[in-house]
Amino acid sequence: MGFETQTDTVTAVHPAERRNVGGSDRQARIRFMVQIGAFKDPHLASACQAEARKRFHLPVLNDYHGGTGLYQIRIGFFETREGARNFLHQIQGEHPVDYKDSWIVQLKH
Repeated sequence: MGFETQTDTVTAVHPAERRNVGGSDRQARIRFMVQIGAFKDPHLASACQAEARKRFHLPVLNDYHGGTGLYQIRIGFFETREGARNFLHQIQGEHPVDYKDSWIVQLKH
């Protein structure tokens, strides 16, 4: 039996993007996410992804990085590092053991 990862970002709309609908021509630029885990085992990665999705009701990426052989689990779509930092502190405060090693990732554009 094969294993499939799930990425649920296709229809995800960041609240900042919703704010711009019908208003400004400016598109929200998603620049940061919070990485909450990296796993070699795809089943552990999928479990982490599912738990984060259930806890925070946000889209959670499960991206495989071929260079490292890791499934990277990332959550949140933030325009600023400060927004990502606030979310990181929130999840570490609510679940200190589960997310103690989480960090902010800057996306390349």
